[in-house]
Formats: sequence, C-alpha cells, structure tokens
Amino acid sequence: METVITVKDLCKTYTVKKHSTEVLKNVSFSLHEGEFTAVMGPSGSGKSTLLYTVSGMDAMTAGSVDFYGKDLGTLRYQELSQLRLTEMGFIFQQMYMMKKLCIFDNIVLPAYQAGVPHKEANDRAAALMERLGITDIAKHEINEVSGGQLQRACLCRALINEPKILFADEPTGALNSKAAGEVMQELAAANRAGTGILMVTHSVRVAAMSDQVLYLMDGGIEGEMTLGRLADDADMTERERKLSTWLMERGW
Repeated sequence: METVITVKDLCKTYTVKKHSTEVLKNVSFSLHEGEFTAVMGPSGSGKSTLLYTVSGMDAMTAGSVDFYGKDLGTLRYQELSQLRLTEMGFIFQQMYMMKKLCIFDNIVLPAYQAGVPHKEANDRAAALMERLGITDIAKHEINEVSGGQLQRACLCRALINEPKILFADEPTGALNSKAAGEVMQELAAANRAGTGILMVTHSVRVAAMSDQVLYLMDGGIEGEMTLGRLADDADMTERERKLSTWLMERGW
C-alpha cells in the first residue's frame, strides 16, 4: 500500500504569556492508503492536537508531516487550505454547519468551493445522502434534525470531495449508542470503499472497528496495537476484549 502520511519526530508546544506547554513530543508514525487508525489515550494526552497538527490545521513546532510527498511544514496557508479542501475530509464532535444553509447546501458547499461543476457536485451530494439514508432531510435546517442525522450529514460533507483521508475527532462523542453505531457503520463503509481514516476516540467499541490503535500518553505514542482488517463476520466482542485488555495494561 502507498503511504499517505508520514509523521516524523512531530512536536507541538503552546506558549501563553511566556508559559510553554509541550503537548506533542517526538511523535512518529505512518498511515497507508485505505487504513483505519484510531488514536486513544487519557484526556489531555494530545489526541486532538495530533489530529489538527497532522492535518495541517495547526502549525507544528518541530518535526515533519509528509502528505504524498508534500512537506506540510513548507506549504503556505492557502496551499494548505486547498490541500485540506480537495484531499482531506473532517468530522468533529461538535457538528459545525452553517446555520443559514439547509442540510443539502451544507453538504455540497465544499465541492463548489473546490471547483467541482455544480451538476456533478449536486449529484455527488444526492448520492451520498441516499447512501447514508438522509435524503428526506435535504431541505431541513440544521436545528430541525436529530444528532445522528446531523452527524451523517457531516460525514456526507466530509466525503463530498472524495478525500484520500478522513480525520475524525470523537465523531460519536455527542451521540447516543444507536446513532453512534449507525455513524460508525457508515465510516466503516467509507473505509471499505478506500478512504483512509485517522480517528480520535475514547470508546473501546468504536476503536475496535479500526485496523490499528495508537495509544498516546503525555504527548508521545506509548504503544501500537494491530487489530487487522474488520471483516463483515468479525467477532466484535472478541476485538473489544482484546483491545480493552491491551489498554488496561497501559493504565487505561
């Protein structure tokens, strides 16, 4: 498999009023095409910072992030923005959408911004909404739909430009168990279709659907567990048990 992202000795330090906090410390790992990687660890371990720094949303302090041969640290702001728009997708725990736009317009907007012809963009949005079962809310405002429906709409928006990799920060954290399960099934389907995923989660059940888990502690990777590709007939209880045992050995 071709390497999508190579992270080497990544460091991130925040400085506020001359007080510095080192959040990421010499983090190194690689992500390959179509891989589903979960990042776990205690609160404050640097998980979300890792996601934002690897995606170029936040500037790194030291080290390097290589995306298909492009060093993100050397790109200008507009180059990074264009790269994120056309090659990456994003899902957040807080479902950021524009209040003045209906669900369909929120989904299709990134495709318009990327220069996709409007008919093609509209067709992509309609197909994604049909696949995720939310066609009936296309013209609804964001305050007229459930949390699960809104997160599925966010997934449609993240996939509209056919990204190489999807970054997900606690995508099920604000959902009930039923809605969380539905969203994860759609994430797994997107992954099977070829989209790579780097996801931050606190949920063992959610992480057990990934190919591998990175355990972050005090800003550094303290362990990596390979779960293997999730098969349709996979024993999820056994995957969760193995992952739980591995996490407990690391003080989870």
